[in-house]
Amino acid sequence: MPWPVTFFPSGRTVHVDPGTTVLKAAVEADELFETPCGGHGTCGKCRVRLRAGQAPAAGSEARLSRAELDAGWRLACSTPVTGPLEVEIPDAALGTRMHAILTSGASVSMPHDPRPPGAFGVAFDLGTTTVAGTLFDLHTGRELATRAAMNRQIARGDDVISRIDAVRRDAQALNDLQRLATDTLNAILLDLCQSCQVSVSAIREMAVAGNTTMQHLLLGHDPSPLGEAPFTPAFTDAQTVSAAELGIRVHPDAMLTVFPQIGGFVGGDTVSGLLASQLDTLPYPALLVDVGTNGEIVLQHEGRLCAASTAAGPAFEGARIRQGMRAAEGAIDAVWREGNDLACHVIGDGPARGLCGSALVDAVAELLRLGAIDETGALCVPDGATRDVACRFQTVGGEASVTLAWDAAGEPAVRLTQQDIRELQLASGAIRAGIETLLRTAGVAARSLGALLLAGGFGNTLRIANAMRIGLLPHAEETAVRFIGNASLAGAKQALLAQTERVRAQSLRDRTEHIDLSCQPGFSDCFMEHMLFPSEQGVSA
Repeated sequence: MPWPVTFFPSGRTVHVDPGTTVLKAAVEADELFETPCGGHGTCGKCRVRLRAGQAPAAGSEARLSRAELDAGWRLACSTPVTGPLEVEIPDAALGTRMHAILTSGASVSMPHDPRPPGAFGVAFDLGTTTVAGTLFDLHTGRELATRAAMNRQIARGDDVISRIDAVRRDAQALNDLQRLATDTLNAILLDLCQSCQVSVSAIREMAVAGNTTMQHLLLGHDPSPLGEAPFTPAFTDAQTVSAAELGIRVHPDAMLTVFPQIGGFVGGDTVSGLLASQLDTLPYPALLVDVGTNGEIVLQHEGRLCAASTAAGPAFEGARIRQGMRAAEGAIDAVWREGNDLACHVIGDGPARGLCGSALVDAVAELLRLGAIDETGALCVPDGATRDVACRFQTVGGEASVTLAWDAAGEPAVRLTQQDIRELQLASGAIRAGIETLLRTAGVAARSLGALLLAGGFGNTLRIANAMRIGLLPHAEETAVRFIGNASLAGAKQALLAQTERVRAQSLRDRTEHIDLSCQPGFSDCFMEHMLFPSEQGVSA
């Protein structure tokens, strides 16, 4: 018979069949977890504490100590429900719910096709991690509100590969992932409409831009072919479908349009970013880079558009980092030098409990400047370090680490480990190798770039000098680097408001050449080269 599982601090209760994991029960209860490993029990970030009831510890022993197990701690992904449970979710495991979204960046004039009075529409950026939506009055073209929330699919993995793998391993996963996507859209729709006193039944149109995997999952297409060469998507043209048939609770006749896709992992969000950035109109060589889990790069040169994607992984979003987290209260979001020591800023100005992607880049850049990390990424105590600096460096469990923040008792609160640095090298090397390969393919030197456009939320938090110091971005004039905010959402807004923009999006897709990096000669060597950090002489920072 089903057993009750109650989650705290929310107090939500669900009834699940025996053997269901606590993680799956949490998904049913609408509890959002950070699960970078896709629920395979390897990251240890879905830790929960049993307040009442018993559950086997066997699946948690690899990541938790005996003392933690005895205190009731378990991994939600590998703990089956065998009876009634009360489960406490610590702050560090909880995902962010509805929040404001960064929309700063270059503004564009948006054409508008007026609809009848009383018609409303929503533009969505369907991200792997975060989903953002903007509500419009389609009669006037006026933007009313913007909201964002964590993509509920995160319960099945933090990156697209984890979700594709879930579909391959579990026959029910495709339906589950589609439902989680529509649940996320429905939650944002409800919040938007309530904030503006608009009925959800007044929503008549939606435009959605997402990467190839996200768009496949939303429409219920099997993404498995994207997981192996030649990475062929089920569709490349824009798709317009009934929103109601997808399970989206809006007007029964509302239509949802999904952006065209370029190929491989270069999806609708890239086309949408091209539409918003107007990259194709620039009179000089220019790059559009979305630094994220699935890093997309587009080069424009003499009217030619080339696009590629590179599997950077979720390190820039705090995943696969020992104490990594998203930009939430308690996260270190900036690190800098004060003399020969380090200082940091914590979101919320309270105690530090982790670090987000921007702080990871900052910390490694500053440690490189201090001589505490060499070109191979090895961490060591810098020559001539004072006692206060040297005490930051410790070996814990056989692994070198550096303390970035201390707790009130003077104990290390947040550490950066040697493995964390390796994860950054992999992510940074993948992005940079993609950039260099596209530049080489088009015969363009980095120094000749007239614009380097950084899109996405993470791009807006980067300190450019630090991104160049670790080799993530090629050395260029800082005046050429521009932050353009959430370009995917901006392009979706344009497509929502005007048919001419949807036509232009299709034209941009048709004009853009997809470059499969894995087939490019020298890409692997380029990747290996850029996993190494540049020398101080090789970069101006």
